[in-house]
Amino acid sequence: MSTATKNQDQYYAAVKFAALGASPLIIGVCTQEKGDATKASIIRETGNEDIVIIAGDLSTFDAVESFVAKLNAQAPKLDVALLNAGLAMPSFTKGPGGYEIALQVNVLSTTLMALLILPKLRQTAATNGAPSHLTFTTSKGYQDVDETWFEPGQTLIGQLNSDAGWSDQRHYLMVKLATMLALKGVASRYNDNQVVINAACPGFCKTDLGRNFSLISKIMMSPIQYFVARTAEQGSRSLVSATSLGPESTGRLWHDDELLGASNLEDSARGAELYRETWDEILTILREHATAIDIRGAADRKPRTKDHGATICSPVDYFEVPGNYAGAI
Repeated sequence: MSTATKNQDQYYAAVKFAALGASPLIIGVCTQEKGDATKASIIRETGNEDIVIIAGDLSTFDAVESFVAKLNAQAPKLDVALLNAGLAMPSFTKGPGGYEIALQVNVLSTTLMALLILPKLRQTAATNGAPSHLTFTTSKGYQDVDETWFEPGQTLIGQLNSDAGWSDQRHYLMVKLATMLALKGVASRYNDNQVVINAACPGFCKTDLGRNFSLISKIMMSPIQYFVARTAEQGSRSLVSATSLGPESTGRLWHDDELLGASNLEDSARGAELYRETWDEILTILREHATAIDIRGAADRKPRTKDHGATICSPVDYFEVPGNYAGAI
């Protein structure tokens, strides 16, 4: 499964999956019309017609849950999930879910989707006798975030959700940091080698990631993109290759055929505190807003086993996927 093929690198990743024989290839798109056009284009390029289009977006928690419900109804198994959805915004913009839209899509909704599809990934791994793969798309630029960027007394999530002192560049990089911390949170809970959980950075590519920026900004960036940026097809290679890595990549970022080490901030005492604080806040938000997933806190540290046999607990938190999801996964 590859979500969001709006950017060209994401589209080429889907093309590569199809060419490699993914059956079925599940593509998440914003609208059915765009999905049908994407499907037709991929079929022309690869000849692989086993493509399932699921329309939906990540702008609200309800939309994510609806998407996963459709996925569970249409996909009997899930070997690979590449979570591509992402936004870069030129100004502070609240989304329909009440959170800043890049925070919602890149961090909160992506984390919710990861948690919702993990049971299916784990079940598929048990059936195959080999790990499934879950890959977040992010940017190595998160490693440029400096401790001095943080407002005193403000959490990372809180700062991303505030328009105070807005800077589009800093916000973009801090969103990517939050995405990476969310990945580490998910990976730390499921480190039993059933699912390889990593992240990939396609690098600076010629894509329309800056589609929401002004015409003047686009004109100013054009020469840099032309002379410096790699092609979207080149960027897609990192996305696809990340989904074939082994357990050594879990919790880490894949870029330019290399697993990157932690940043200076991550390696610091402040970084450890930031990780715990951010992951805790993400879970608190999901606990409040998501209806298809039951996230329990530290007071409920009892192991639980679902009907499909997968234990979904951790030393800190666990979740249940109740109701209509249970039969599908």
